[in-house]
Amino acid sequence: MEPKKILFVSHDANRAGSQLLLLQLLRLLKERGVPMHLLLCSGGELESEFEKVITITRLYQSNKVAPTPFTGKVLKKVNLHKIFEERNVQRVNDRIVSELEQQNIGLVFVNSIANSGVYHDFLKFLHHLPLVLFVHELAMSVKIYSHEKHLNFLLKKTDHLIAVSHAVANYYVKKYDFPEKHVSTFTLIDHEHIDQQLRHIQRNILEKTYKIPEDAIVIGGCGNAEWRKGNDIFNWIAKRVIHKTQPLPVYFVWVGAGPQHEIYELIESDIRLMGLSDKIILVPPTPFALDYINRFDVLLLSSREDPYPLVVLEAALLAIPVVCFEDAGGAPELIESDAGFVVPYMDISAASDAIIQLVLDQSLRETLGQQGRRKVLERHNTEKSVGSIEAIIQKYLPLRVSEKHNQ
Repeated sequence: MEPKKILFVSHDANRAGSQLLLLQLLRLLKERGVPMHLLLCSGGELESEFEKVITITRLYQSNKVAPTPFTGKVLKKVNLHKIFEERNVQRVNDRIVSELEQQNIGLVFVNSIANSGVYHDFLKFLHHLPLVLFVHELAMSVKIYSHEKHLNFLLKKTDHLIAVSHAVANYYVKKYDFPEKHVSTFTLIDHEHIDQQLRHIQRNILEKTYKIPEDAIVIGGCGNAEWRKGNDIFNWIAKRVIHKTQPLPVYFVWVGAGPQHEIYELIESDIRLMGLSDKIILVPPTPFALDYINRFDVLLLSSREDPYPLVVLEAALLAIPVVCFEDAGGAPELIESDAGFVVPYMDISAASDAIIQLVLDQSLRETLGQQGRRKVLERHNTEKSVGSIEAIIQKYLPLRVSEKHNQ
């Protein structure tokens, strides 16, 4: 008898935190022989990476089939064009539903509240199955990526909620009265996979690509450029730090800011008008983000809100100290007082002073960085992390996994 599968649901395949975390999780579950299938609601540059790991049903490929030009004109004249389109979409949706039904799904694993609409509207035929919800979002993102009606329904149907940090878990318990006994905190970093990647990365990539000096001290930021990520705050801190540390070769580098982002022209304009185009570098989204992060001396998490960004774990694993804001998400839970600096929310002066202290003291950077790596390895051991997810899944869908992981 074919074993029941877990249906993972991802809102897209863009190169962003929750999607990258899901990709890591799927890789590790595949190694354990867990039967899985992925519903991908939209495309993205990680799609080929997902394809290497898991079979995929693509919801976004339910494209409308256009009638011939002549037939289309006739249909429009008799007001049947809309009916034609609706019926065609329904036929395609029926085909996707049939494809999913053939997968023998036993558990739905929704990755991100951004999928609340798809779960509410499209996955009705699976509403009777147990549901695990993996949440990466706090208040700002909830408003941006979900509808209140859909989110409330999703939370009502959720059997177990996994949050990436205590800050996120507390938000859903307090704001939505989600039962605390059905909440777990979890995040994942596949440190062995990253250590393997580090053997093949491009060394001195900033020197080669952007001609910065070899002795440059690099303060880095990372993520898609958006208001929530605080790119403007990053630039304000950069101006203050660069001014106060002259003539030291201090550079600020943001990885993931490109012309495709709405605020790109605004932040690029600010940099130019500040006269710092040679000292604040914007790197477009890239599959080589780790190569750039590896060159950072300090990570500045300038986010107004960030549940528990993967880049903080990556930086800490690379022994890079982190400066972040308290009350802006889960990063302070890892950084605390020994892996960087946690400064008051939006305190530009305090963040600048912390970075200046790190710029001027290499031994402090090294000490705090090593503490960060130690804590990631202790708190986010890959095997234990995947084991905790597997234990949650086993409550609702008994699995027979690879024997080597049961020893």
